[in-house]
Amino acid sequence: MRIIVLFFILGSALPASYAGAAEAQAVGGTDKARPVAGDPGMSTMLVMDQPQFRVLRDFAEPGAVRRMHSHDDATWHVFVLVTGQLLLTVEGETPVEVTQGQVLSLKGGVKHTFKNTGSVAATIVEVFGKAPAGGADQDGLVSAALGIACGLRSPGSNRDCQ
Repeated sequence: MRIIVLFFILGSALPASYAGAAEAQAVGGTDKARPVAGDPGMSTMLVMDQPQFRVLRDFAEPGAVRRMHSHDDATWHVFVLVTGQLLLTVEGETPVEVTQGQVLSLKGGVKHTFKNTGSVAATIVEVFGKAPAGGADQDGLVSAALGIACGLRSPGSNRDCQ
């Protein structure tokens, strides 16, 4: 059931037999986003917060930097760059260029920072797993989140989704 809910969140249809799903729009405008304190040009919004996972949508204006931070309650983290171009740095690793449509699986709770290196606003969708309640299938949730995220990327941009 958790996997089906994740598909619904990001725009796919649910079977008619499933009636208990929550609904939210993961990709869209900045009208409901709030500025990130201390990070000029950055804004974020909570798309959905469920017991098993959380979905955020972040926006970074050209040149904006999201300072080093972590999501301490995350057991896994899927990072999707929907639009734009970023330089992503995970603590202790070499920075990587992330282009529109790329999907990255980060370790839950890892410290990271990113900078919009492009000339347009970047839109990021992040899905975070939470500690399992009653032995939830975390591997299944991660696989589902990656599958959904790969569906958000641009056609032909599949190098991270195979």
